[in-house]
Amino acid sequence: MSGAVLKPRAALEARVDLSGVTPGVLAALSLREIEQIALPCGGRALPLAELFFVERGPEGSVVIEIGDSRLDHVGAKMDGGELLVDGPVGAWAGFGMTGGVLRIAGGAGDFLGAELSGGRIKVAGHVGARLGAASSGSRRGMSGGVIRITGSAGPRAAERQRGGLIVIEGDAGEGLASEMIAGTVCVQGAIGPLMGRGMKRGTVFARTLPELPAGFVDTGMQEMIALQLIARRVPDLGDFLGAATRARRLVGDVLLGGQGEVLVPE
Repeated sequence: MSGAVLKPRAALEARVDLSGVTPGVLAALSLREIEQIALPCGGRALPLAELFFVERGPEGSVVIEIGDSRLDHVGAKMDGGELLVDGPVGAWAGFGMTGGVLRIAGGAGDFLGAELSGGRIKVAGHVGARLGAASSGSRRGMSGGVIRITGSAGPRAAERQRGGLIVIEGDAGEGLASEMIAGTVCVQGAIGPLMGRGMKRGTVFARTLPELPAGFVDTGMQEMIALQLIARRVPDLGDFLGAATRARRLVGDVLLGGQGEVLVPE
């Protein structure tokens, strides 16, 4: 089968786990086999066909025609193709993705893109806590790929991030980039308190100077011609950086030997 279009039969009455419903998995299945996939739903397992109408779709894609905040693990462990959701999704969307594109035309719950190592996620709405962060008990957050959020993000986005790029067009909640080890975050709106606690390395671009822990050192305004090279090579940062060639640079968390940086372009 080339691809699939899923349309809910009725409003969901319980949370549904869509783990395994990805373009790569469905491409190898017949329509009948897709309909028989068992989905955890409210403490029991139901065949996918009891919750969704299934039709053939474009090659390499999965389309969910009506999103719902009770749909969890949408696009989790995706390794290629494209998954489109017309509406919101629940928690753990894009968890552990290694490739492909996940587009969500609505908001998303907690742990969006947690432990992402490749691929791209685009969300046209607000998201919950721990965007691109490590899952509970893990030391490794996002390590690659790109996440772009049109709205705002909840607390502890980019916690323990190890690579990749996160762009938040709205605001970011408290604890942004806590224990960050590598990677890049760009926030176009306001940033909540307690940003960068335990930050080791990595870069956070901010529109205005955020509230930082005592372990950050302000090195002042600096000439940074490299900003224009970044703007050209990373289109997702181009609009934010504009023609900037100077930025205020703060380094930390030096109390823990960290050399992360916060850049506020002029």
